Amino acid sequence: MPRSKNRRPRKKPIGEKRCICEVSKFFQNRNFEQLSDGKALPYPDPRFEKVKSKVFRIKYEKKLSSLDKLVLNNLQKKYLYYAIDDILYLLKSKYIELNNLLSIIYSPVLSLQNNLSINFFDIWIQEIYINEVSKINKFIIDDSESLEQFHYITIRLMYKDKIRVKKQNSLW
Repeated sequence: MPRSKNRRPRKKPIGEKRCICEVSKFFQNRNFEQLSDGKALPYPDPRFEKVKSKVFRIKYEKKLSSLDKLVLNNLQKKYLYYAIDDILYLLKSKYIELNNLLSIIYSPVLSLQNNLSINFFDIWIQEIYINEVSKINKFIIDDSESLEQFHYITIRLMYKDKIRVKKQNSLW
């Protein structure tokens, strides 16, 4: 049956969920042979540059959707600036998930900045692991709905040490 010319294609409502396959296509189309991915800040090579790493383990008690897990897993080996940019672009219509993922990323970064005075542009995400854990209620037996689930998110951040400036002695 031929399609009517007056018929318009259905538009997505503003709050409709984005398909995970759209997000995975975004990451598949990128060429990762060169780790800088054509961007201004190349990923550091630990063999040639003095970089340090720190591991943060975050207990996240809210539910992570499969889209959240996919986005977090694809942030590995990226500058923090580019990782935040990817989160903002991919989840621009999902404000709650956007804020949750940004809070996961920002908390270890703030720790580095406050404790070690590391510059925002000298931080890279090396690895991210997500471990789902179920808390078993011993009083309720064999009821999978009664299990409280939470996630441990392990983030390894690499950073360059701030170059220490020698304090000059006064002339007096």
